[in-house]
Amino acid sequence: MYNFRGGKIIYRILFLLTIHLFQPSFADSDWEPSMYEEDYNTQYIEMGLPEFYRLMNSRTPIYIEFTDVIEGRYRVNVEWFPDYGLAPLLTGPANINFKAIDSDISFTVRNELFHVPNAYFHTKYPLSIEYIESKEPIKMPFWYLPKKPFEFRDVNFDGVNELVIREEMGGQRFYDSFSVYLIQEGDDYFNIVDMSKIKPYKYFDETTEFNWENQTVYMYYSGGACSSSYELYERVFHENTLENYEFKLIKSEDYDYQDKKGNNIGCHKYVYDVIDGKKVFNEVESGPVK
Repeated sequence: MYNFRGGKIIYRILFLLTIHLFQPSFADSDWEPSMYEEDYNTQYIEMGLPEFYRLMNSRTPIYIEFTDVIEGRYRVNVEWFPDYGLAPLLTGPANINFKAIDSDISFTVRNELFHVPNAYFHTKYPLSIEYIESKEPIKMPFWYLPKKPFEFRDVNFDGVNELVIREEMGGQRFYDSFSVYLIQEGDDYFNIVDMSKIKPYKYFDETTEFNWENQTVYMYYSGGACSSSYELYERVFHENTLENYEFKLIKSEDYDYQDKKGNNIGCHKYVYDVIDGKKVFNEVESGPVK
């Protein structure tokens, strides 16, 4: 299992139902603060935060430039809009810009919940109003970050690393969620494909388990005590490189403490095999949960 948090042989990523938080638009010359915005921009005082936090309003950018070459190929810089109203501190939308050192390839991906730990700035890169307003990029080594806001990992068993964006506390039960981008490259093409609307990629989070031996992905959807569900996806390979990313659902599990008539019967597991796209009840693997 492999884990984004550490090295094991099965990937544990988890899908947290993505929290859609309202994000104000980026700054522009016509914007004027409303009464609500003015109140919002004084809350940092009540929270006992330093004065520069008044600029952490999801509109004022902080620029980061990573000093090391990432994935042996990319120089990366970030335009980040922290919002002190989000948890944990120093979380907010960001544009992450990639530039290859061996070609003219460049691309940008969006992270709605980009995060660098607050303590990291206090100890390594003290912030101030003057520094933020100067728009001087903070130069830091990517490898030093205790938890990476993005990584390159093979999450679909094709031998090619995908770009995986970590969204801090963006999923179910405050787990981190993950957005996946395929990097498709040939002699005459380079594609970045957003998988955020395709199953099972769009549900990846810290609880998702990846099994390389069986080339399966095990998804967990938390619904509380005896109300959760699981899905098992199997990799489907295509000869066409540009279409070689699909999974198919092969099994699902539902937990419930009621029968179909609404009677309380104690916690039961209902297992379904998916054959030719249709769910078939698996009576042998179903039954009461002990």
